[in-house]
Amino acid sequence: MASWILVPCLVRLRSEFNAIAPSRDKASDGSIGDAAHQDSQSDHNPDETGNVPIRDADRVNEVHAIDVDVNLRVPGLSMEKVVQFLLTRCRSGAEKRLRYIIFNRRIWSASNSWRQRNYTGSNAHDQHAHFSSSYTSAREASTASWHLEDIPVALTADDKKWIAAEIRAAVKAELRAGMPDVPTATENADAIWRKTRSDPRPPWSDTARNLLGAEITEAVQAGVAIERYPFNEGK
Repeated sequence: MASWILVPCLVRLRSEFNAIAPSRDKASDGSIGDAAHQDSQSDHNPDETGNVPIRDADRVNEVHAIDVDVNLRVPGLSMEKVVQFLLTRCRSGAEKRLRYIIFNRRIWSASNSWRQRNYTGSNAHDQHAHFSSSYTSAREASTASWHLEDIPVALTADDKKWIAAEIRAAVKAELRAGMPDVPTATENADAIWRKTRSDPRPPWSDTARNLLGAEITEAVQAGVAIERYPFNEGK
């Protein structure tokens, strides 16, 4: 059994990275620190047995930081986009579980209102992004969604095919379920027949037939059976 655990909120964050980028590179991933981290104060150190900046309220030996490899291997999805998405949520107050983020020679922290500063540490963090969590018990324990699935990503050709197939299936399902307010071809044909027979001025001219066709088209587009379209009520 491990002598330490990763705080639950970061377990959830890492799992969401895996969900939105299932084939991502994990070579630069990390949680508990190496010997270099252990010799200095770091959120990568367990908070009960290591050198950490804060001691939380519980007695659980927890690590409060993760590193996530920058190579997400998803077209249109970059670590920069993920970082900026999380920063937007942090700045708005929608997300309060992070203390700071380091990525590509920059650092953003809650204590500085999430303003960007240059990061001058020995590791440029250009191969991975670093996420440090809060030490507040309720926040570190929260496994609520980080909403990474909401990050906008350009659609691939396969995505578009899948969406088109889903739309076709949905339309077919609606048609099978029956849509009584939408006229069928038979209903339209019957409506034309009744209107033609009741008209006092046969035979119909081409212009009149075209006008009737336009009325039917308008009714179909409005999703109203031709008999119930206002122009034809009572006819």
